[in-house]
Amino acid sequence: MQAAMNRTFILMILTAGLCIPGGPVLAQEPFEAPEGIPVESDYLYRKHYAQVQKIMGAPLDQRESQLENFHRKLHARAKMRAVMVSFFGQIVKDYEAAGKRAEAKALNAKMMDLFPQLKPTPEQELGQAYQAKNYAQVIQLGEKMYARKPDSTLAAMLADSYIATQNGPKALEYSQKALAALGTKEGVYFAVWLAEYYRSQQDVNNALKYYDQLIQTFADQVPAGWDAQRWSQILGTAYGLNASNAYLREDHQAAIQQFYESLKYSPKNEQAYLFIGLAHWKEQEMVEAMGAFAMASVLDRPGSPKARGYLEQIYKSRNSDSLDGIEDLLDRARQALNP
Repeated sequence: MQAAMNRTFILMILTAGLCIPGGPVLAQEPFEAPEGIPVESDYLYRKHYAQVQKIMGAPLDQRESQLENFHRKLHARAKMRAVMVSFFGQIVKDYEAAGKRAEAKALNAKMMDLFPQLKPTPEQELGQAYQAKNYAQVIQLGEKMYARKPDSTLAAMLADSYIATQNGPKALEYSQKALAALGTKEGVYFAVWLAEYYRSQQDVNNALKYYDQLIQTFADQVPAGWDAQRWSQILGTAYGLNASNAYLREDHQAAIQQFYESLKYSPKNEQAYLFIGLAHWKEQEMVEAMGAFAMASVLDRPGSPKARGYLEQIYKSRNSDSLDGIEDLLDRARQALNP
């Protein structure tokens, strides 16, 4: 008789989903609405909420499986479904608080299947990967998306990712696409990268193409977000490359003008003064040539000894093979450089 009563009591517990005091919480079936009560009703929501609260009181190592079982058997239209994700999220936090990082990570992954709405869109996934500097994932996702629908933002992300991973050919491809879509003003970063990439490849014509775009677009203006010193270096290099190119074409006047432009951004560049002197010399403008060689000489840099040699050669030829008075010329150069 007693055994029969015990079995009946246990069956009642299993059916009702109750908790034996001091024992484990047993798996609960979602409460079913009595006939005539809609499954979406607040009445049923309250019943389900109370059941979930009991599950959340179970020991941590039982909580996840019981909640998952309850969730999977919950009616598709039950109002409780709207808040179930928060309870799973709480278990994740509880795992982390208990130092169960592996369990927390596994449940986070499982929640993506239980709640498809949590899965990021491809665009969100790409953005998250880019923000985390996971360039391999950006490239994997971005290439597929760009193939379906070319976009300036995608091109910029891919270009930046290929630059970061030092993939020159692909960085070149997408930097050109990004710059074409954005224009030089918005795509200044890619214009600079392209100019410097081509210069490193000794492709002067293509390097000058992008340097000239930068000069024409910004002139003396520093682009937003750029360090003024860094920008001066870029412009100094741009004018210097233009000048060197003109010198090699024997367009000496253009070379002189461009070298002087470069000196606005790098005023103590002895190489610029050296080539200004050489250009004047080739044009038989000896006074100007000596002035430029004097400036290069007093800067005391690697090109200075060569400039001093040229200066003395011209000076002697104009001063009866004597260097008398050359120090005055050098002093004037020092004063010009350090007014």
